[in-house]
Amino acid sequence: MLALCITGFDVDPTIVTRTIGFEPTSVGRIGEPSPSGRPRRFNGWWHEAESQRLAGGEQHDDALVRILGNLKGREDRFAELRETIRPKQIAIYGGLYVPSDAQCGVWLEPNQMMLLAACGVSWGLDLFAVD
Repeated sequence: MLALCITGFDVDPTIVTRTIGFEPTSVGRIGEPSPSGRPRRFNGWWHEAESQRLAGGEQHDDALVRILGNLKGREDRFAELRETIRPKQIAIYGGLYVPSDAQCGVWLEPNQMMLLAACGVSWGLDLFAVD
């Protein structure tokens, strides 16, 4: 899974969509049930580039390129998002599942890091060893 996650803001998630200019794959509103069934404590906006488990660096890179394609040219929109909506988190997040006896790497190219920085987007990846 790899997604752009914008969370922890007070406005309706549709305003995030209007501000950054592309559609989410899901949104969450305070008080609505979360996937666990508990009421959400924050608003959220998610755009999944890959919903399946990532099983290697190449699969991560493919999904990352799709997310970055949505960010490119929208640096000003993300600045507006940070200034007006003020989400607590703007991040690309995912999980990488690799066999425990295998070697696997992920990478970010300099131009990718520059775009993430220009948009104020952090990047995180959980690593899971599977048997």
